[in-house]
Amino acid sequence: MGSYLAVAAASANPPRFIHLCYKPPGGNVKRKLAIVGKGLTFDSGGYNIKIGAVCNIELMKWDMGGSAAVLGAAKALGEIKPPGVEVHFIVAACENMISGTGMRPGDIVTASNGKTIEVDNTDAEGRLTLADALVYACKQGVDKGF
Repeated sequence: MGSYLAVAAASANPPRFIHLCYKPPGGNVKRKLAIVGKGLTFDSGGYNIKIGAVCNIELMKWDMGGSAAVLGAAKALGEIKPPGVEVHFIVAACENMISGTGMRPGDIVTASNGKTIEVDNTDAEGRLTLADALVYACKQGVDKGF
């Protein structure tokens, strides 16, 4: 998961890759789904730091909204207990910070499917974390992902 870990590399807080799974009562699975969300607990923009009056860097914790939706869906499905469907809830959570260990513009990272990605802008953290999370979701043998 080189693209996800590259985003997390500059943070003092370790990344957390979360995979929850709902399996229907009785185990009769007719359809397997995945719900994937990015969980940027804080996004400084990395070396392409967010600047200017409209950047609202103090609000960059909002970048975890996708993961909040995924975890909310997990809670709801756990309460509803729909029959016949298995659902994988996947969150790639980390911070996009700046330090000597962080990715830099021009770095090339390798996603978990072997594809290489040249980082032109370190504020592309959402795409980088989701790249590895989506590959992981596909490896779960799901029929559809959201």
